[in-house]
Order: sequence, then C-alpha cells, then structure tokens
Amino acid sequence: MHSQIKVVLFLLAASVIMLVNLKNADAIPAFTRQHKTECSTCHTIYPELNEYGEAFQKNSYVKKAEDKATVSDAGVEVSGEGDAEKLAKLKAQAATGGEKSKGEEQKAKGNEALWLAGIPDLIPISFRATQNIVFNNDAADNHKFDFATRTFVLNGGGSFRDMFGFYASYILDSHAETEAHVDKLHELFVQWRNAVGTPINIKFGRFEPKLNLWKANNKITTSSLLAPLSYGVAGVYPYRFTQTSSQDALEANAILWKRLFVAGGIVDRDGQDRKEGYGHVSLKIGGSDLHGNEPEMDLDNESIFDYLTVTFGGFGYVGRNTPDDTASAVKNRFYRAGGDMDLQYKRLRIKVSGVHGWDENPDYSSAPMERNSVVIGSEAEYYLGSPINAAALFRYEYLDDGLGITRSYSPAIVYTPLQNVKLSLEYRHEDAETIRRIALMGVTFCF
Repeated sequence: MHSQIKVVLFLLAASVIMLVNLKNADAIPAFTRQHKTECSTCHTIYPELNEYGEAFQKNSYVKKAEDKATVSDAGVEVSGEGDAEKLAKLKAQAATGGEKSKGEEQKAKGNEALWLAGIPDLIPISFRATQNIVFNNDAADNHKFDFATRTFVLNGGGSFRDMFGFYASYILDSHAETEAHVDKLHELFVQWRNAVGTPINIKFGRFEPKLNLWKANNKITTSSLLAPLSYGVAGVYPYRFTQTSSQDALEANAILWKRLFVAGGIVDRDGQDRKEGYGHVSLKIGGSDLHGNEPEMDLDNESIFDYLTVTFGGFGYVGRNTPDDTASAVKNRFYRAGGDMDLQYKRLRIKVSGVHGWDENPDYSSAPMERNSVVIGSEAEYYLGSPINAAALFRYEYLDDGLGITRSYSPAIVYTPLQNVKLSLEYRHEDAETIRRIALMGVTFCF
C-alpha cells in the first residue's frame, strides 16, 4: 500500500514539474483570440464560468458593448487653454455628437468587407484535451492504474454581426468510444438574438437543453460532475435520458428585467416518434446582471451584499423512452423536475442541486413497474487566487435511483500554472452496497 501511495505522489510531482515548465506556451481558445482578452475574463478556473462568462454565454457569445458617452450638438461649448489642435478636434466632436461615421465604425471593427458579410475576422476554432490517470485499488480486472481515460475535443463559436450566435463541439477522440456509443457531435447550434426586435432568442440545432444552472463542462474538475446533472434511470444510450445529454431541439429563451432568465423548448430525440418538452427559469440576485453590467457600489459603506451573488433556478422535463419505436411497443414515459442554487461570495462558491424523477416503465418489461428517483448534489469550492491560482473543492452527493442508495464524497485540488493549463487531483469515495474508492489525476489544456 505504501508503494502505491509513493507512485501516486511521484506522478503528481512529475506532472506539476511538467506544467510549471510550460512557460512559452501561447495557447488560447477561440473566444480569447477573437476578443483579445484573458481566459480569466470569463472563467474562474477553466472551464468553469464566472459571472461575466455566464452573461457572455446567455447573450449568444456577444461581447458586452462598452458604455459610450454621447454629446448633444445643442448648447455644447468646448473651451479651454492648451494645444489648439486638440481643442479644435474636441470642438468638432462636440458639434457632431462625438459619433463616428458608419464607414469609420466598420473599419474599427476590422476588415470592412468581412464585417459587412457578417464573417468573423479569425476562424473561431479551438481545441481542448484532457488526460486522466485513474487509480482503483478494487478494480475487477486488477487493472488498478488506467492511463487511457482521455478526450480530445474541437470547439468553435462566435457571432455574426451580433445578430446570430453559434457554437459547435465535436469529440475527435474519447476513451469512452471503446466502452459505449459516443455521439461525437456533441453540440452544433445557431441562436437568433432578439428575434424581430423582441427580447426573445431562438436557438436551433443540437445542444444541451437548458435545465440546470450549469452545463456539463462548467466545472473545475477534469472528470466527474454533479450527480443530478449526469444520472439516468432507464435504458442504454442513446435512449437513456440524462440532463446533460445533447439533443436535437428548438428553444426560445430570453433575459427579462436584466436578472430573470427563462427558456423553453421541444426535443426530437433519436429513436422516438414523439416530441419532448422542457422549461427553465432562473433568477439572479446581487452581482452583475445577466447582461454583464456591474452594480453600483458605495465605497464608503462596504456591505456583505456588495460581494454576494445568489442564483436560483428551477426546471422540468417531460419525455418518453423506448428501445425502438419501429419494433417495440414497450414505452417508458418519464419526467424530471428539479431546482438549483449557485451562491458566490468573494472567492467562495457553493452549488446545490436536487432532482426528482419518475419513470413509468424503466425496465421495459411487459408488466410495468413505476420507479421514483431522488438525486441531491452539493459542492463547495474556494478559489485561492494569485499567485497560487488554485482551488480546493469538496462534493457530497446522494442518489436514490429506486433500487438502492449511493452516497459519495469527493475532495479535490485544482492548480492552473497557466490560464489554459489545468492539473487536478480528485478522490472519490462511494458508499453503496459495497465501498468504492477511486483516485483521479487529470491534465486539461486548451489552445
């Protein structure tokens, strides 16, 4: 046992040394290149989103417009002493309202022809790679160390003239391909922003339906995520429903009163001859609003509420599973309903999520037997910040799938020597009919 611990520590130390020496890496993902900003603008530790990143995502990957001071041409008088040439320019700007001509605005955006056509200046493509080392002392095949847990993903995204947002995620390689069917095209969608002058956005394509507050990749660990997002009950892929599974869907969503987000859509799932439906609503209290605008602060009277942000969310999904609509009369109707809370205070972040599920015939038997399920997940994360750029996390999960109860406890440490390179060490203790103990060490980098 001592020798195994030494091996794990040696691998961890070697990985830290390797990552610290990557000082000349200039790998940055598509959005960072496009907007010429740091990864930390939108992320705490990549790929977990901060407030601005959430706003950027909800606004179809359109950067928040900078506030511009406008000057009326009525009754404006510019005077003063100093450089006569600069004073003349100020007077000219005041006389025209300080506005640029249309041609000047286009040129300021970059290539005028590309801007008029709605094509981004840069090809908005980036890659994300993850390599995990899994240690399982109780592995059934006695294969305690597994180096083959990896993913390599192509991502693309951006906007066309701030009217349409788009995003794509394609799995180029994954260890899961040898274990189960993997849909390589995880996401490919376009979203029409403020359709026909309304606050409603129309989203169409393949994507994760908006249910929970967080997407599957909005986490700092390299492997596992909160159980309420990933659990399923009936069937096998692609007929088994999970909340983070990508679906072919049509969704309408909107930001109302700057802090309320609503979404609803219909889903056309593989192998099903019936459409499914879902809805989501979330409210953000404190912090920047959903457009990324910072709140006003009284610097003379500091309050705890100046640093406190709480977001509450709720959702529902109604659907149906069947092994094969064309060959089987056995059906499983189901629903999922849940709620989330995301609390942030300075460098502390707490996530809580709960889901209740009902399945009419999850075993696809000739004598249907209903099953109820309850899943609760909670996660506390503390970001240490510069100069360490690390975070500590603890996760507790409770799963009752109607057949048995599983409790799991997962502490983790994450370190980012560079904004686009991440090293994580996670331990998972599962308490069910038997005890499972798994250690995971992972490296994620994007470019």
